[in-house]
Amino acid sequence: MIEISADAFKYIISRLVDNALTAKQELDDDPGNSFYEGKTMAYYEVLDTLKNELEVREQDLKEYGLDMDLEKSLI
Repeated sequence: MIEISADAFKYIISRLVDNALTAKQELDDDPGNSFYEGKTMAYYEVLDTLKNELEVREQDLKEYGLDMDLEKSLI
């Protein structure tokens, strides 16, 4: 099993958030585009899963950059 540092994990999450917001902007620029809809939903699902797992482990979501309303931001 590969171990990853907390800082590396936070960086990966920040990249996912940035990519998700970019995907949402692409969808906003081309509403109804099923590719961008799927791409945005995929990022939403990944971030929602991470957020839920961190909440269960009583982690500070702000520390991970996930202290946002994902539905409002991405859906």
